[in-house]
Amino acid sequence: MRFAFAHRGGRGHGPDNTLDTFRRALASGATGLETDAWLTADGVVVLDHDGVLRVARRRHRPMAEVRRAELPPHVPSLDELYAACGTAYDLAIDIRLPEVASAVVAVARQHDAADRLWLVGGTTELLGGWREHAGRARTALTIKPTARNRTVLSAVTGSGGAAVNMRWMWWTRGFVTAVHDAGLLAFGYDAQSHFALRRCARLGLDGVFSDHIDRMRRLSP
Repeated sequence: MRFAFAHRGGRGHGPDNTLDTFRRALASGATGLETDAWLTADGVVVLDHDGVLRVARRRHRPMAEVRRAELPPHVPSLDELYAACGTAYDLAIDIRLPEVASAVVAVARQHDAADRLWLVGGTTELLGGWREHAGRARTALTIKPTARNRTVLSAVTGSGGAAVNMRWMWWTRGFVTAVHDAGLLAFGYDAQSHFALRRCARLGLDGVFSDHIDRMRRLSP
């Protein structure tokens, strides 16, 4: 399989989204990393799944209200990820806020890594908005099974997207073919078990997102 993304850095082998877990994933054979990006109040791109600082059990502060120096040391910045792990891998970043995308691309360009960057979003409007500043970075749309149709595929290609991302169990051989016929790649996320990963390979998916690097390695040529 062409793309083997370690979900949140490979959370089956260490804490989510930490530099040690990212390093371990690449050393263990992952060809890509997956994470989520947010902007702090002082404009630093940081990597965290939920995008909040937990200041108490029921009190959370959005990253956008927190300065980089206020975050705990285990939360890395995108710049720190590239400094620690280099750029010889594909990096898929889930982005939920439009203003984060341009900041992510800017950091990737500083490290000459934009051509291996994937911006992953949940709406075609997001993808379309990224087009002008994505440059060499590629974009992917995450969809639900109700969106498995050619209209959505046309919207993805029309917005400059390069891939469709969907939970592994929702893919069918027919929709994989339709995605490929549209000139797009097919990604399956949350593929954790050996069964799930083998099914993704049988269906012809181009990439998977998994917590388990050792299981993904068995799909490699």
